[in-house]
Amino acid sequence: MNPIQLAGTVASLGGVALSNKILSATWKKVTGNNPPDKNPDDDERWRDIILWAMITGTVGTIIKVAVSRQASKYEAKKSEDSLGQREV
Repeated sequence: MNPIQLAGTVASLGGVALSNKILSATWKKVTGNNPPDKNPDDDERWRDIILWAMITGTVGTIIKVAVSRQASKYEAKKSEDSLGQREV
C-alpha cells in the first residue's frame, strides 16, 4: 500500500468515525433516545433500526467514496508531475 492510499484509508476511517459521532448526537437530540446500535432496548422499533442503518450506511459510503476519489486525483496529479520532470 503506497502512502497516498494509506493516508486515504486513515482519512476515510476518521471521517466515518466523526460522522458517526455527529449522527449519534443528532439522533439523540431529535428522538430523545440513543441510536439503535447503542440502545440495548429489546423493544426498539424496527423502523428506527432500519432508518439508522440507512443513514449511517449512506453517510459512511459517501465519505469513503469522496476520500477515495480525492486520493485518486492526488495520485494522478503526482504521477503526471513526476512524469513531466523525467522528460525534461
